[in-house]
Amino acid sequence: MGFKRKGWRAEGNCTGRLERGALSVPCIVVDVSEDGVRLDSRMIVKAGDTVQLVIEVAPEKAVTCQLEVVYVRSPRLGAKIVSISPDDKKRLTQFLDDRALSNFSRR
Repeated sequence: MGFKRKGWRAEGNCTGRLERGALSVPCIVVDVSEDGVRLDSRMIVKAGDTVQLVIEVAPEKAVTCQLEVVYVRSPRLGAKIVSISPDDKKRLTQFLDDRALSNFSRR
């Protein structure tokens, strides 16, 4: 079957950067979960590629993680998070919790 989402995805609507070696390309985080992301980016990638993502989750706060690209439908791509530090994992979890709370309180 392929990669299946395990958890809830929050609308990202935030900026980020995809990095591979010396190349750094801006991107838009469409949505994000603790396990993966969906992005709009002009970086040329293919399924199986590994790239680094830096997401600006709040002013002066960023989350950095390694991704494995799962699918590409240019300019959109989906990727699973394959490596993230404990501190960045905490920041990502806080970002998701804040988005869930905001989403819940609007209803």
